[in-house]
Amino acid sequence: MKLTKKQMIITGSVAGLLAVGGITFGVVNHNNTVHAQQVAEQKAADKKEADRKAEKVLENKAKSTLLKAEQEDTSKNISDAKTAVEAVKNKKIKETGLKEIDAINARVKLENEAKAAVQAFQKAADDSSKNKAAHAAVDKLTNSYSKKLKDSLNKQIAASEAQAKAASQAKAAADAKAKSDAAAQAQAKASEAAKANTAAQSQNDASQTQNQVASSNDTSNYVSNGAASQGTGSANYGSSNAGSSNTAGGGSSNYTGGGTSSAGNSSAGSSNTNNNNGGNGPSDTQKGDSVNDMDNSAINDGNASNHFPGGW
Repeated sequence: MKLTKKQMIITGSVAGLLAVGGITFGVVNHNNTVHAQQVAEQKAADKKEADRKAEKVLENKAKSTLLKAEQEDTSKNISDAKTAVEAVKNKKIKETGLKEIDAINARVKLENEAKAAVQAFQKAADDSSKNKAAHAAVDKLTNSYSKKLKDSLNKQIAASEAQAKAASQAKAAADAKAKSDAAAQAQAKASEAAKANTAAQSQNDASQTQNQVASSNDTSNYVSNGAASQGTGSANYGSSNAGSSNTAGGGSSNYTGGGTSSAGNSSAGSSNTNNNNGGNGPSDTQKGDSVNDMDNSAINDGNASNHFPGGW
């Protein structure tokens, strides 16, 4: 069928309209797809930024809590820091933070040991081994965050050492005084004992002097008595000789010899015996008779002369 010119114009117009409409639709559809994609990408970007910001917040919190735990290593601060570090998404940052927490715990352990060592030394400041242990424990606090505590503990050790030194000096002074007092007391006792010994010795010397004087007096009396006895004997001796003279003269007088002394008796007895024997025979003394025997002999001779009337 042959279209007329008018139909051909209408058909062409419709086809043109259809073509333009399809193109428009395609453009619109494309635009919608691109927009949706752009929205999705924007949302993803926004989420990523939000996550990044959130992570940053967590990281900052972990750092701040770690710093606080470093500066004030209380159990609460350390626990808060550990929780904050574990919330961080960044693996590297998390590992670093946990290692730092372990270091804080190790440092706290050393600090607690140093505190305990210093306290033990303070309770026994005169114990050299505890003093040495306290110094060794404090010297292990090398972390910069432990400097404040280290200085404090060293001051406490120095104060305890000064206290121990003062106590030692006081004890030494007390011991020296006690020793000096004991020596003084011993010296005083020794002095008193020496005085007592001197007094006793003086008393003994006085007693010995008195005994010597008494002994001397006894000796003097003995000598005096002996001299008197000797004098008596001499007198008797003379009396005996007188008697002998009377006998030699042939008188009838009694024998008056035989005095109290041995010398007188011996002489008288001898004279009488010689007279009785007419001067021919030996005397009693020459015969070896004792003084008493001679006395008895003289007495017997005298008595014999008395028994005979008219004498010898």
